[in-house]
Amino acid sequence: MFRRLFPAAAVAGLLLAFAASATAQKPFDDPVLERMRKDIFFLAGPECEGRGVDTKGIELAANYVVDAFKQAGLKPAGKDGSYFQPFTIPATTKVGTPTKLTLSTTGEFKGFTRDLKAGTDFNVMGFSSTSKAAGGLLFAGYGITAPELKYDDYAGLDAAGKFVVVIRKTPRNTVTGEKRFDTTVPNPDESAYAALQSKVDNALAHKAAGVIILSDTASAGEKDPLFQFTNHAAGTTPAAVPVLHMKREVFEGLLPVGPVKSVADLETLIDKDLKPRSFEITALKAEAEVTVERTDYKCKNIIGVLEGRGPLADETIVIGAHYDHVGYGNFGSLGGPTAAGKIHYGADDNASGTTGLMELARHYGAMKDRQGRRLVFIAFSAEERGLFGSIHYCKQPSFPLEKTAAMINMDMIGRTKPIPADWLGLWGTKDRLVVYGTGTGNGFDALVETASDKVEFRVSKLAAGTGPSDHDSFYRKKIPVLFLYTGTHGEYHRPTDVPEKINVPGMKKVADFVRVLADDLTTRERPKYQVTKDPWSDPTETRAGRPQGPRLGIRPGNYETEDGGVLVEGVSPGGAAEKGGVKDGDVIVEIGGKPVKNIGGYMTAMSTQKAGTAVEIVVLRKGVKTPLKLIPE
Repeated sequence: MFRRLFPAAAVAGLLLAFAASATAQKPFDDPVLERMRKDIFFLAGPECEGRGVDTKGIELAANYVVDAFKQAGLKPAGKDGSYFQPFTIPATTKVGTPTKLTLSTTGEFKGFTRDLKAGTDFNVMGFSSTSKAAGGLLFAGYGITAPELKYDDYAGLDAAGKFVVVIRKTPRNTVTGEKRFDTTVPNPDESAYAALQSKVDNALAHKAAGVIILSDTASAGEKDPLFQFTNHAAGTTPAAVPVLHMKREVFEGLLPVGPVKSVADLETLIDKDLKPRSFEITALKAEAEVTVERTDYKCKNIIGVLEGRGPLADETIVIGAHYDHVGYGNFGSLGGPTAAGKIHYGADDNASGTTGLMELARHYGAMKDRQGRRLVFIAFSAEERGLFGSIHYCKQPSFPLEKTAAMINMDMIGRTKPIPADWLGLWGTKDRLVVYGTGTGNGFDALVETASDKVEFRVSKLAAGTGPSDHDSFYRKKIPVLFLYTGTHGEYHRPTDVPEKINVPGMKKVADFVRVLADDLTTRERPKYQVTKDPWSDPTETRAGRPQGPRLGIRPGNYETEDGGVLVEGVSPGGAAEKGGVKDGDVIVEIGGKPVKNIGGYMTAMSTQKAGTAVEIVVLRKGVKTPLKLIPE
């Protein structure tokens, strides 16, 4: 389950620190249970390497699912005639070679050079792309141009073709009260002018050849640590110039002889009266070459279809589950430093849902002359990286979305456990099941009640159609959804989520519950899509939820665009963005007069807004800037 943009799962109780000690499950006499047990032990076994998109093991898992679909009688639904729907996602970027920064003297002092050392004197920042630049040096204070605050570090300067050196954060960053630099926000760090992306964008607006950032005194501390490239490589639109983080002491060695001897001295002068202290560093030139290696992960959804019969045969019900996980935990692990590099088996998340998907495919594939809508079974990939697989399917569906009547999603269905059967605990216990999306289609609430009568669970029903799993992508395309989930636990995204801890009979019960839902949905009158404003919440979460700031009701995308901004991958039905006219595919480039170049800039700009107070945003739509007025919720 993907939770990078949602509240993280609770750490409930003490973790079992060693998966190997878990007692192996004995074979079941029931052939279906035994088959499901074997499925999950393979998918969550060491050979599949945690099914990370960057592992070879995920290919073994994919082929295993394809074999199950074939044997069940499902036909391939990929456009190339296979079961696969390929797509790519951005991989982790890294700094390559050559990467260097050289300082040299000019004019009458020409002839002296110094090659600075990466990792010691400077580091390449994740805002950079492969680029070369050479030019003079210009100190531009905090790199801020703020007309409404009557402050401009670039006033009277010509930054074109030069390396601009700027300080992190804002003037008076530790000052409280009315004497702060930006009193429009409660916390100085929330100022749009404190964002590093804003400083880079402003330097580029002044035609800088490169950007060098220095830590402010508070951030530098005693050791003045350098940013790592990966700190800002994700979710940014790379600049076309080198962007570097330099040690303060290196820059201080370049200052002209005089009363100002340090970055701290410059901060003190600016903070004193909020007047810029920018200047050109004469007789010096910088040359930088940066190499950034950006690669893609090749991923693939797995799609099989059972055609329908009768008057509803041209409509579709999608049953889905994601088969990827976080591999060796170098991305997405919640196990802490000791977990990195260890296989995160992902038995519950989401080998359990994939096992349920394969078993349902076998059940329906064995039915002769089944009447009703077609059934499309999809094992999604790259869910853990940001729902990429379901987003891709919804962009390039194998069967038209306008004829897709509903989508059922299974994610983390392997940890059913008994809880009191009623609120007072007077009627014994029942296994727990959480079903989301009951508000997204007419009759869904009653349908779930009927299913719980046939397959006994204590069901927690939630109306929400959005959430941290693949059903979200379909709901945003105005398709009714139901999402089944058995609850959070302490092994979530940790190496200890192993198959030995899966409740296989409980997992089968969830699949049986889905079967009841699917039997009904394939034959009933097409459910009418309904908008629900209920936010995602987890009734099995034991930790208090995070406070939420104002929202526009969009799902930000992770695709790069030439003009920067935040791509709108999905609009929440009934939310502020939809009401204000935002459309899928728009690129948000401005919020409340502040430029937005990436998700960090978006969040910074939104942090200054108030729920219920209108704000103007600017979107780029088919190359044209379009202003819209929205009321955040």
